[in-house]
Amino acid sequence: MNVLSRAKSLSVILLAASLFLAGNVAAQYDESETAPGGPRWDVWLALSSWPGLNDLQPVAGGSFKSTGYGLGTSVHWPVKQLDNSNLLLGFEAAISATDSDVPVVLDDLLARHMYLGVSGKYSIGKSRGFSLDAGLGYYLVDIAQLESDYAVGVEFKSWEESAAGAFVGATWDLGAGQPDRDAGLSLAFKVHYADFGTVRDEDTYFTPVLGPDAGVLDGPSYVFQIGYSLR
Repeated sequence: MNVLSRAKSLSVILLAASLFLAGNVAAQYDESETAPGGPRWDVWLALSSWPGLNDLQPVAGGSFKSTGYGLGTSVHWPVKQLDNSNLLLGFEAAISATDSDVPVVLDDLLARHMYLGVSGKYSIGKSRGFSLDAGLGYYLVDIAQLESDYAVGVEFKSWEESAAGAFVGATWDLGAGQPDRDAGLSLAFKVHYADFGTVRDEDTYFTPVLGPDAGVLDGPSYVFQIGYSLR
C-alpha cells in the first residue's frame, strides 16, 4: 500500500472515531438546552503535514520538510437548532508554508499554501463544546525561492497552481465549552483534499530546481490547530 492509500485509510479511521466520540459526548448532555444565536469566531495557529509534498523529487536534489506552519480564521452562524445539537454555516481561510533543504540560488525554497472556502460545523452537547467540521473551497499552492538578507525581500516563483478542494475534521472547545463561558482555547484536526497535478519548473532562475516533472502534488494534507474561539 503506498503512502497516499495509507493516508486516506487513516483519514477514514479518524473521521469514524470522531463520529463515535460525538455520539458519546452528545449522550451525556441534557437535550432541553438551546443553542446560542450569535456567530462563532475562530483564529488559530496550525501545524501541517503534507505527505505528497514530502514525496516530490526536485532535480536540484533535497526535499521538503515533513511539517509546515500556518494561521487561519473563520466565522460561522447558527442556521439550525436541533435537540442537543446546533448546525452552523460560514466561511474560513488559512495560509501556511513548508520549508525545504533543496539547494537554490536564493536563501530558501518554500511551498506556500492557502485556501478560502465555505464550511459547516455540527456542534453537539449541552455547551456545544465538540463539533464535526466539513468544507469546500478554493486552494492555491506555489513553490518559490526567497531571499531574506536584504531590507526588501526578494522572491522568484518556480511553480503555481490552484484547484477546488474539500476538508473534514473535528473541533474541541476547551474554553468556550465550559459552563458560563463563551470564549477560550480550542483544538482542531482537519484533513484537506486537493489535486494540483504535476509539479514542474514554469520558470527557472539560472538553473532548473523542480525539473519537468517533480511528481504529482495532491491530498490528503493534515492540519492540527490550536486557537481561540469566541461565541
